[in-house]
Amino acid sequence: MMIKRFIAVAALCCISALCMGQDRQKLIVQKLPSLSGKGLDTFNGFAGMMGGRQDGVIIAAGGANFPEGLPWDGGAKVWSDAIYFLKGEQWQLASKTLPSPLAYGSSVILEEGILLIGGENSQGSIDQVLLLQFNSNDNSIDITELPSLPEPLAYSAAVVDNDYVYVVGGKNAQRSTNSLYRLSLTKESWEKLPDFPGEPRALHVAAIQDTQHSRKLFVIGGRNQIKGQKSVPLTTYLSYDLNTGEWQEQGRLTIDDRPRVLMGAYGRPTGSMHIMVYGGSDEVLFNKLEEIALRISSESNDSLLKDLRSRRDEILNHHPGFSKQVLSYNSITDRWFVYDTLPRPLPVTALSFADGQDVFMVSGEASPGIRTTTVQKITEGEAMQPFGTINYMVLFGYLMLSLLIGVYFSYKQKSTNDYFVGGGRIPWWASGLSVFGTLLSAITFMAIPAKAFVTDWSFFMLNMAAIAITPLISLVFIPFFNRLKITTAYEFLEDRFNYTARAFGSLSFILFQLGRIGIVLLLPSLAISIVTGIPVETSILIMSVLCIAYTAFGGIEAVIWTDVMQVIVLLGGSVLAVVWIMLHTESSFGDMITYASEHQKFNVANMDFDFTKATFWVVAIGGLASAMVTQGTDQTIVQRYLTSTDMKNSQKTLYTNAVLTLPASIIFFGLGTLLFIFYSEFPARLSPTISNNDSIFPMYIVKELPVGVSGLLVAGIFSAAMSSISSSLNSVSTAFCNDFYKRFKMGVPDKRLLRIARIATVLTGLIGMVLALWMANSNIKSLWDEFYRYLGLFTGGLGGMFLLGMLTKRANAKGTLMGLFASAVLIWYISVHTEISFLMYAFFGVVSCYGFGYAFSLMFPESDQKDMPGK
Repeated sequence: MMIKRFIAVAALCCISALCMGQDRQKLIVQKLPSLSGKGLDTFNGFAGMMGGRQDGVIIAAGGANFPEGLPWDGGAKVWSDAIYFLKGEQWQLASKTLPSPLAYGSSVILEEGILLIGGENSQGSIDQVLLLQFNSNDNSIDITELPSLPEPLAYSAAVVDNDYVYVVGGKNAQRSTNSLYRLSLTKESWEKLPDFPGEPRALHVAAIQDTQHSRKLFVIGGRNQIKGQKSVPLTTYLSYDLNTGEWQEQGRLTIDDRPRVLMGAYGRPTGSMHIMVYGGSDEVLFNKLEEIALRISSESNDSLLKDLRSRRDEILNHHPGFSKQVLSYNSITDRWFVYDTLPRPLPVTALSFADGQDVFMVSGEASPGIRTTTVQKITEGEAMQPFGTINYMVLFGYLMLSLLIGVYFSYKQKSTNDYFVGGGRIPWWASGLSVFGTLLSAITFMAIPAKAFVTDWSFFMLNMAAIAITPLISLVFIPFFNRLKITTAYEFLEDRFNYTARAFGSLSFILFQLGRIGIVLLLPSLAISIVTGIPVETSILIMSVLCIAYTAFGGIEAVIWTDVMQVIVLLGGSVLAVVWIMLHTESSFGDMITYASEHQKFNVANMDFDFTKATFWVVAIGGLASAMVTQGTDQTIVQRYLTSTDMKNSQKTLYTNAVLTLPASIIFFGLGTLLFIFYSEFPARLSPTISNNDSIFPMYIVKELPVGVSGLLVAGIFSAAMSSISSSLNSVSTAFCNDFYKRFKMGVPDKRLLRIARIATVLTGLIGMVLALWMANSNIKSLWDEFYRYLGLFTGGLGGMFLLGMLTKRANAKGTLMGLFASAVLIWYISVHTEISFLMYAFFGVVSCYGFGYAFSLMFPESDQKDMPGK
């Protein structure tokens, strides 16, 4: 009856999810209340306003307009000191004003308020810096003056990152500048940074985004403006590395091989690797108007002046407005493309700022000299590829097949021996595929291609380390496990040392697996969210219910046979994806290799002796330690060895994984490189809204692969996650029952223990599900990094304990446990107070526990020390 209920709940979850998919538009434009109203003298809007949004209230300060008439009709430009705010549906005028009229400064939104930086008025550029804070109790604005800019600047660009505000470029009293300044928000002091190369800039765009190896400040477009001379519109863009402090000229902004000029646009980072640029003015009409203006200023012939003014007025009166386009730049592939074209032109020099996925544009310049009171909100969505009925049917059928495998094997689970080790019925090759599938998981399937796409092959040696460690596991670990006839790996620790050692080892494993379940649950949930629009949280719930259902009843046999199915589907699908990409790119294979090599995508070994980055030494040494801990002490893997009937079959299980690891690594890292080439050729096909790098390959699957095949691979992603999770669930249940429950409940009947094992499976799944829901709302750029961080922190010392027990006779329980404690303190110190790469945590854990444990054992010998078990 319980099995039938679980099946019904799981099936209902799937059906409900498959009915929730919906399409979204790329950009949704929504009009907000115009900057006008009773008692508001806004003179048809302003250009160059400054402000932002605080606690849901939009603040717009200053600006400039022509209240007495159009500028070409003799209207004078007037600067404003008024502060307006939109609370609810009505704009209001604040009781306070700016210290002086002001416009064309830059502004950034901070937690404590809105920072206004520089600007200009009728006297010229100024260096003033103000903090505006909205008081919701009485709708008042508090104004605080902060340290002034090192020089007066207007038309600059400002961005905030961590505790710093960066101000780049701008125009002083005479000309545009190359300056870069940084304000420390903690010290409240300005620092001059290196000037940027090339021509000075004003009216440009600035945004900070992650790149292949660092985080950079990008400076895009603008113009070089010198008083009394014709401006020079700029098509180039450059970047400043926030880590190294170095400038780099990136190239020209080109769309369809045509250079673009962007002046007075708004830019912002989007997702994990894109920058979106909204609107802007090009150089065509701007150049004509500026040339005419310069000629008018120097012309004395009345007839010619009249002709020039007529030509100017003709352009101004029939000006079509500025750009309708929203451009996107990928900071990994270094490619530009048109993301969307809006129905109406966007204003320039508008007060523009972002809040989440929304971009707000307040007032601004609709055309030269013409202001607008329009206020609009542009929401970034994405035009999703319809998943289709066939894909949904394939997905649903695959998930139900996984569930039915669990139901089938549930009738064979008569004892804990069946539930934990399969009753000796599982062949070595299936166990070997299961080991490979457990280590493969959704982490490998999605995170490795993403890592290779964003960076290079430097993490390839991690997988090679897993192969290199195989002889040690085969010749040292497996013989011990088979001779002792144990159910969990941690029984060895009690036989060699004492129960405390066993309990710590088992508890460390259980805690690590809970974190691992959360990570592996989250990855495919991100993928399915991209596919169907189902919220990530909903996908986590669906997979949790399905996985708990078939694992709780099918035991280790259901886990292993679903692993076998998953490996076949994922490896076959990955090979198909490789072939499909190569067939659908315009480059030849030789050109692909050349292009990838030129962009350093095949870098496997950085030989620098730098242990703070993923150099060869860090990846190789840390990888060997992590692989030894995983393959030698992790119950999810050891349990596969224990399902075999003898030591030779256990070793075959291990070597099956090793044989598959090399070609699989080449396939998955190669996929990342091929995706880099594909999206370099077709940049518009990679959505700028992608917020997690690990979703790149699933996005390709959904948008590019044939119908049915994409459904099968998405189902394979689900299965990859669920089979890995089920391995963790079954192993945690095994460890809990054998290492803890049986210890304190002596003589418990086997049928009762089987029931407890199933309850432990369900509870473990629920805890992992809660962790996944928490991580879904955390800003984790790469779950691959987080996985290895947890691996080192939780289980590094455990590997040292096993080596002490297997390789030395003089190690004792007291010394080993003292060494374990010292090792934990050392790893904690390294993780908190040093820049050493997280990949080294497992190595330091193994070595320090072994070294400290051996030394303490010599210092504190035990008279009743146990002999080495299994000898």
